[in-house]
Amino acid sequence: MSILSSIYLTGGSIDPSQLSHSVAISNNLANNMSAPDWRTFALTRLQNHGLRVVNPLEFAWSETDVDFLDAIEIAGSSDQRVQRALELIDQSDGLLANLERPSYGAAMEMFYAHRRGKMVTVVGPSPFNPWVLSHSQARFNELDQALQYIIGQQPQADPVDWAVKYESLLAERYEQLPHAGEPDYKFMGGNLPVLVVAPHATANWREGEFHEQESFTGSMSALLNRMTGCHTLMSNYCMVADPCWYLETPFRRVFSDVIKAGKVGLVVMLMGSTWQEAPGVQISAYGESLGSEDYERRLKLKLCELEAIGARSFDHFIRPFADYAASELNVPVVIIRLHKRYRMPRLQSTQFLRATELIASFIAEAGSELGMITNLA
Repeated sequence: MSILSSIYLTGGSIDPSQLSHSVAISNNLANNMSAPDWRTFALTRLQNHGLRVVNPLEFAWSETDVDFLDAIEIAGSSDQRVQRALELIDQSDGLLANLERPSYGAAMEMFYAHRRGKMVTVVGPSPFNPWVLSHSQARFNELDQALQYIIGQQPQADPVDWAVKYESLLAERYEQLPHAGEPDYKFMGGNLPVLVVAPHATANWREGEFHEQESFTGSMSALLNRMTGCHTLMSNYCMVADPCWYLETPFRRVFSDVIKAGKVGLVVMLMGSTWQEAPGVQISAYGESLGSEDYERRLKLKLCELEAIGARSFDHFIRPFADYAASELNVPVVIIRLHKRYRMPRLQSTQFLRATELIASFIAEAGSELGMITNLA
């Protein structure tokens, strides 16, 4: 199963009249009909050709609309917005910058993406500034041409390399507490009704003791989001309270909100085990009346390709969270615990990739079935 290419959009909103003539024609916007913002058009066009669009509308930089006093007041929130934007660029394979209007934010994001080795495509008026020429691979005067170029190029990312890069960024926060006002978790939305949870992607505290991260469970969960379109929720900073053991945490609250939104029919928890533990793959399930036993059986059939699947013997510190999901939120939970050897993509890339692909196959099948049930209902 391949990893979907993703494109990050940057640049402020523009007036409908500033869209290229070809865009207006392709959208049948004659007779003075209102044209969409360029981001909406790019989002639809790229998704129709199998690409994922990262952050299409959340951050529309509009510095020119903020005066000096306002800038001082929003400085704190802007810092968080910048950090979030940089994280999203790191998760992307390419960046499309609309420079129809000058934008400090778009320029800085272009520079950052280029230095990170991303494919940067620009649309705007000629002649282009030397800085733009030096920090982009392709430049166009019309949005339609830029989109055609991106669709034709289809920037690809190797799943193992992507996971290694993602984990290296996450590793900087393994033992770091979040900044004031910033959450210690990360949620990645998808279109499949399956939620992958990695609560120990970073270090945590439980009953006064410090517990190290279960490395590469976070990057594997993010990779599954990229490969299947499932939802993903993972720890993103050191957590002062283990969300599996303590239920009154921000992690558990956002988990509840996602489930209660009605778009999730199955939860898959990714956990890690140490070198000393055996067997290497363990699976358990919660919510028997909700069909979890069938999911457990099917997942075992998938993962038995790796090795014999172990019995449920690891649930003590996970049970509060799993019981809450199954009993209180009425959603089946399947827990996968992977030995360290399946979470070492730098040294054992084949095992890491195969384990991820098998889990992705299970998620895709279960998510497709759940989606059909939802549509029928």
